[in-house]
Amino acid sequence: MNLIVIFTAVLLLVAGGADIYKQKRKTCVLDEIVRFVLYARSELHYRTPDLENLFISASKQNYSYLSFSDYTVKPDDMCDELVKKDFSEFVSRLGTTDTDGQLSLCDEYASRFTEKLTERKQREKSKIQISAALSILSAMCVLVLFM
Repeated sequence: MNLIVIFTAVLLLVAGGADIYKQKRKTCVLDEIVRFVLYARSELHYRTPDLENLFISASKQNYSYLSFSDYTVKPDDMCDELVKKDFSEFVSRLGTTDTDGQLSLCDEYASRFTEKLTERKQREKSKIQISAALSILSAMCVLVLFM
């Protein structure tokens, strides 16, 4: 009986840790999206490469949560659906206008994603605190009630 109670308490702590990991990963994905948009803007401003070369050079950067294939970019599966949709729209609109149009497109999306990142970091902070507190509290309750 004691072993089952301890195992349940550990599972509650692991579940809280998994939720914290999920929250942090979503923030990391959004951070990499912002980095990519700013990188694309910089490349377009200083080198004006075609999209193929832009994606090739970007794939050589250190992105953990963005995947590059067939001259396109996709965010990690942990990314929020609205962010995925916006990012997909950004990537599909790249290369459809002249350089000035692409730079303004990058500015628009960099601003949009930066705002979402700021909001995400604020939400993440409170969600992590709540998740950690609840997992510790529930594990302690299980131990106290059943031991």
